[in-house]
Amino acid sequence: MRRRLALAGVIAGTLPWVVMILVPTSRERRVNLDPVQGLTDVLTGDPRAAVVQMGGNLAVFAAFGALGPLRWRLSAWTVTGLAALGSLILESLQYVLCLGRVSAVDDVIVNALGAGLAALLTRRWWLRNAERDAPGPSRSAPARPHTSLSRSVRRRCAAPWWRVSRRRSRTRTAGRPGPRS
Repeated sequence: MRRRLALAGVIAGTLPWVVMILVPTSRERRVNLDPVQGLTDVLTGDPRAAVVQMGGNLAVFAAFGALGPLRWRLSAWTVTGLAALGSLILESLQYVLCLGRVSAVDDVIVNALGAGLAALLTRRWWLRNAERDAPGPSRSAPARPHTSLSRSVRRRCAAPWWRVSRRRSRTRTAGRPGPRS
């Protein structure tokens, strides 16, 4: 269930940004392959525009960075690399589809940085959940040997719920007397 919720969070947190990035504008398309120039242009311009531009670029793949490791058990480096690949694809689509947007290398870098930072900020959380979901005995609690349980309890615990419930319903409806008081 947790993995499904993580997937829903990745989709809900990333899809709106992707749609916004791929909406055409009336401007002319451009390419900026110099990341230093692109970042300095953004940071030396209007401060509000810089916050919107940098914050938006950091947030594009932040949901993937925060929740992707829960769904697919990825490392922070893998998340960053996949976010860079996804951002490169989006920037290429912006240029190829003539959407009137600037296709820039600095956007790829900042998008990947946002996913990597989100992965690192939530690392403790998804590592704890991965440890909880890992097969085998937990590190926090000692393993219980099966010999401490009676054979009938082990059978009941190992049986599927429908078999256990049928056994109970048969004994109740079979007309057998219950336990003596």
